Amino acid sequence: MTSSTATSAPAEGGLFGAADLSQERLFRRNLTFFAAATTCMLAGLVIMLWVRSEPWTTIGHGIGLVGLALGAPMFLIAAKTVLFGRNKLTTEVFITLALIAVVYEQEYWYASWVVFILWLGETLMAWAGRHARNAVEALMKLVPRQARLLGTDGTRMVPVEQVAVGQVVAVHPDERIPVDGVIEHGETAVDESMLTGESVPADHGVGDHVYAGTANLQGIIHVRATVAAEDNAVARIVALMRQAQRAHVPAKRTVDLFLRWFLPLVLLAAAIAGILTGSLERVAAILLVITPCAFTASTPLALIATVGNAARRGLVIKGGSAIEAASRTRVVLLDKTGTLTASTPQLVTIDAFGHTEDEVLRLAAIADKPSTHPLARAINATATHRGLDIPDPQHFEVASGHGVLAVHTGHDLAVGNERFLQRRGLPIPAAVRAQAARREEAGHTVAYVVDSRTVIGLLGFLAQPRPSAAQVIAGLRKLGVRDIVMVTGDRSRPAQAVATQLGIDYRAQATPEAKLEEVQRWKDKGDVVTMIGDGINDATALAAADVGVAMVTPGAEVAALAADIVVHGDHLSRVLAAARLCRRGIRTIQTNILFATGYNIIGLILALAGLISPGTAVLFHAASFISVVLNSALVLTYNPKVPDDTDTTDGPEHRALARAA
Repeated sequence: MTSSTATSAPAEGGLFGAADLSQERLFRRNLTFFAAATTCMLAGLVIMLWVRSEPWTTIGHGIGLVGLALGAPMFLIAAKTVLFGRNKLTTEVFITLALIAVVYEQEYWYASWVVFILWLGETLMAWAGRHARNAVEALMKLVPRQARLLGTDGTRMVPVEQVAVGQVVAVHPDERIPVDGVIEHGETAVDESMLTGESVPADHGVGDHVYAGTANLQGIIHVRATVAAEDNAVARIVALMRQAQRAHVPAKRTVDLFLRWFLPLVLLAAAIAGILTGSLERVAAILLVITPCAFTASTPLALIATVGNAARRGLVIKGGSAIEAASRTRVVLLDKTGTLTASTPQLVTIDAFGHTEDEVLRLAAIADKPSTHPLARAINATATHRGLDIPDPQHFEVASGHGVLAVHTGHDLAVGNERFLQRRGLPIPAAVRAQAARREEAGHTVAYVVDSRTVIGLLGFLAQPRPSAAQVIAGLRKLGVRDIVMVTGDRSRPAQAVATQLGIDYRAQATPEAKLEEVQRWKDKGDVVTMIGDGINDATALAAADVGVAMVTPGAEVAALAADIVVHGDHLSRVLAAARLCRRGIRTIQTNILFATGYNIIGLILALAGLISPGTAVLFHAASFISVVLNSALVLTYNPKVPDDTDTTDGPEHRALARAA
C-alpha cells in the first residue's frame, strides 16, 4: 500500500495516475477506505470502553474484523511481495504478520486501529498529488475556445481548433488572443505577463509576433496564425508541465528507509524466540509491541500539524514530499516581477527640462488620468501622494497603444515612449535623448512628457525590491541555501538593477522554457531546487522543481495549481516562514522516529525476556503512539520569525524616488 500507491503516483501510470488509477480516483478510493476504517475504529472503541456486555462484545469483535478486512489492498501487496518480490521485505509484509498475531490474540479492535493509521497516511499522500491535473486544466482555460475568423464573406465565430495556419482572426480590446501569430493590421498594447512575467504591457504593431492566451488591452488587431492551436505557446507550456510532473519523483520517506533495516531484525528475533521457547504468546507479544503504528503515524501526524500551522499564516502546503524537499533545499530560483519586486513598476525618477518636477508630474498625471496602463497608475499614485491637483483632461485619446494624447486648458499633452514620439513627428533634443539613454542604462523604463510639441520631462519607472526582500534572502542563506538566483523574463538592465541591490545572481529574458532549463541544470548537478514565482510563465519551472512556491494574487491560479507550496497574498516574508516551518516539520518527524524507536527497543527487550503479555504489549505500544501525537501537536504552536512586509514610514512612491535620488 505505501510502496505501490501514493508514493509512486507521480511517476507511474501516466501523469495523473498510480498504476492503473488516476490521481483523482486514487484519492477518492483512499478517502473511502479511510472513512470506513475510521468508522470501524471509533465504533469498536466505544463498545470496548463503555459497553462490555453481550451481545455488544461479539458485535465489537465483528466490527473489528470488518476494520481488519479494509486492509485488503495492503494484504494483497504483501502477498505479491512474498510471492514475487525476490526476498524483499516491506512494511506491508511486516504489518500483515503483526495483524495475524493480533487476530491470534483476539485483539480485534487493535487490528482495526492499525488499519485506520495506515489509511490515514495513504489518504494524506494521495491528497497531496491531486493538484497536477487541475494545474493543466486551468492553464488551458486561458486560451479562448472561439476565434473571430476573417474571410471574404465577413467575420464568423469558429472553434479555435479550426483556425488553420495562414488564416486571419480579429481580436478586440480586453480579449485574450486565441492564436500564435503575426499582427497584420492595427496597433495595441498586449499584457504578456503570463509568458514573460513583465509587468509593463508590450507595445505591438504590424509585423510583431503575439501569442495565444495573452491579453489585448487596447486596439482592434488582425492576427495571421503561424501555428496550429495544438502547437501554440500555451500548448507548449502544458506539454512541458506534463513532462516535468512525470519526472518529479517525491523524496523517499525516512520511515520506510528505517523500517527497511529494522523489520528484518525484529522478525529474526521473534523467530528465534519462538524456536527457543516454543511460546506463540511470546512471538505475538514481540510482533505486537513492534507493530509500526507509531512509525507509520510519525510522518502524517507531523505533516498535518505543519500544514495546519502554515494554513493559519496564509500558506498552503500540498504534500509531505514538498516539506521534506524544502528542508533540504540548497538552491533557490526566484522570479523578479511580483516576487522579489512589486507586481507593478514605480515612478522612481523625474527629469524636468525648463519646468519643475511637480509641474512635469502634474501635467503627466492629467494626461494619463483616464488611462488604466500600469505606468499611468504609477504616475497618478505619485502625484496624489505629493498632494498635486489632478483635474480630468478636456480631451483624452490612447494613441496606437504606445502613448496617450490629451488636452487641458491650452496644453496639448502627450505621454509615451520614444517610438510614440517618432511616429508623431515630435522632436527629441540631443540632451534629452542622452539623459533617456542613461536612465535606460540604469534599467529604467522611460516615458517622455510633451507639452505643445516640446519635451518637458522624462519619467523613469522601475520595479523596486520589496522592503522585506533583502531580509528574506538573508534568512534563506541562514537556513543553508547556498545559491540564490533571480530568473526573470524581464530585460537585462532592470534585472541587473534589482539583482545588484539584493546581492544575488540573475538570468534575464528567460522564457518559460528557459526557466525550466535553469531548474533542470541545477537538478542535474544533484542540488535540491526550490523555484519561487507568481505567474503562468513560472508554471513549468514550478512543476519541475523539487519544491515549487507560488506567490498568488487574483489571476495567478495556474501558478498556484502547479506549485507545491502556495503563498496567498502579496507577502514575500511568508516564503521564509514556509521554509522555517518545513524544517521544523522534518525535525519533528525525526524526533517522532526517535520516540518510536526508544519505546520499541525497550518493549522488544521486555517481550524477548517474557516480561510482558500480548495485552500489555498493546498498551505499551499505545504509549509510543501517544508520545508521537503529543510531539506532533507542538508544531501547531511554532511561530517562525520573519521580517515584516509592510513599511509604513512613507508611501512607496516617495521611497522609490528617494532611493533613486
